[in-house]
Amino acid sequence: MDNEVFKDAALTLELSEELAAIRVAWSGRSTAREPGKFIVRVLMQAMELSTVHRKPLELDFQRIDYMNSSTITPIIRLLDQAKRAASKVSVIYNKNLKWQELNFTALQVFQTSDGRIEVRGV
Repeated sequence: MDNEVFKDAALTLELSEELAAIRVAWSGRSTAREPGKFIVRVLMQAMELSTVHRKPLELDFQRIDYMNSSTITPIIRLLDQAKRAASKVSVIYNKNLKWQELNFTALQVFQTSDGRIEVRGV
């Protein structure tokens, strides 16, 4: 699979198949009032690839500059769905950015004891 790049205003999502995972790298700024219309489509495609290729899904937020509170909703839905479906998902963020630390540590409630759902700062 070649990398696919999806853009919506200042937000870019790059979907790629890596050796060990299906990866969605987030960059730019997510400021749309209803970003789910754009984000859900990409995340569902990524989940489908993850299932078909039997690879974990990795959501990499290290290069995102900003995301409004509406952006977190589709991410929460994906994590909830993954938890119920026994899928493996990792959320990676930049722990040195205070706003990312605050947003993403809240998602740790979705972590599973078996490591299928993981939220970690690097």
